[in-house]
Amino acid sequence: MSDRIIDFRMPQSLVMGIGASRQLPDILQKKGIKKALIVTDQGIVQAGLLPAIRAPIEAAGVGVAVFDGVEPDPRIEIVAACVSAFKEAGAGAVVGLGGGSSIDIAKLVSIVAAHGGQVTDYIGTGRIPGPGAPCFALPTTAGTGSEVTPIAILSDTNAHLKKGIVSEYLYPVAAIVDPSLMVSAPPSVTAYTGMDALTHAIEAYTNRFAVPFVDALALEAVRQTGWHLRRAVTCGIDLDARSGMARAATLGGMCLGSVNTAAVHALAYPLGGTFNVPHGLANTVLLPAVMEFNLPANLDKYAAIAEALGEETRGLSRREAALRAIRAVKDLSVDVGIPQGMRHLGIPQDAIPKMAEGAMEVTRLMNNNPRAITVRDVRLIYENAY
Repeated sequence: MSDRIIDFRMPQSLVMGIGASRQLPDILQKKGIKKALIVTDQGIVQAGLLPAIRAPIEAAGVGVAVFDGVEPDPRIEIVAACVSAFKEAGAGAVVGLGGGSSIDIAKLVSIVAAHGGQVTDYIGTGRIPGPGAPCFALPTTAGTGSEVTPIAILSDTNAHLKKGIVSEYLYPVAAIVDPSLMVSAPPSVTAYTGMDALTHAIEAYTNRFAVPFVDALALEAVRQTGWHLRRAVTCGIDLDARSGMARAATLGGMCLGSVNTAAVHALAYPLGGTFNVPHGLANTVLLPAVMEFNLPANLDKYAAIAEALGEETRGLSRREAALRAIRAVKDLSVDVGIPQGMRHLGIPQDAIPKMAEGAMEVTRLMNNNPRAITVRDVRLIYENAY
């Protein structure tokens, strides 16, 4: 697909580096914001991160209200509650402070507050009619890359599935990536989100619609994860490791607007939607089995992934080198404490047929897979990952 035309988009501004969050008050002032709603969760509140963000904004003369009711893998209903808080506060902008869930909710609130209706009106691709209220994103985890994507994901508890909203109008006005905000993330969260970033990069790099420009971003995200994730998990205050993982997550997120993910994410949706498995954990448990299925589609790229993760491939055949990529991913997930197999996540084996049917409905992602995939294939992948 090297001749494919891509439309590569980003937030208007990406501010990145240790201490970058200190620039938020000035950014809000320059955008003419009078009052902002900070959208976050109880984990951020309990970690004590909120005052360090709120106080400087207020000191700059910008009013602040807070919605701290975001939940992991948030339900559709959370958006309506947050929109009500936005309107009651008389806010003119939204600040997403937290992991991908908080940033996704902030992005969607900006749209629903501006255009009305219900968030379900916008599920799918290209259904948002125009820009929303100004949205600013401050990630506190290195994983989803939501701060630089046109995507937001919600849990539909009735359908037991994750549902995606994709639009050019979901890019934040500014993404402010400050690794110092990530040091309080617990080891398990660091591991899950870091492996999520790796999954984004691998799926973008080996995607059916991959292009060289995005390949460069994806492969560097793989490399940064291989270098830094183990240290970020074992020593959370290591700012060099946190910075490396912040780069990995942002680079991986940058791949999603023009290339996006594939079968791993589609298969992960039923795990999250039905069994409440955290998104990054679901991806990690499934990634090696999907890689094994996809391996014949591009041995050279899988060999490159192996090398980026530090595997020695000299003297090996193309297939042997490619297989090292799967080994490297498994080794990394073991080293950062990820449970090995769906059986350890409380998922009954007899749920696999229904999950396979649900995964096949996620055509937005399945169509990107480098190898054609059937419902029978999906069942076998789940079995291999069990």
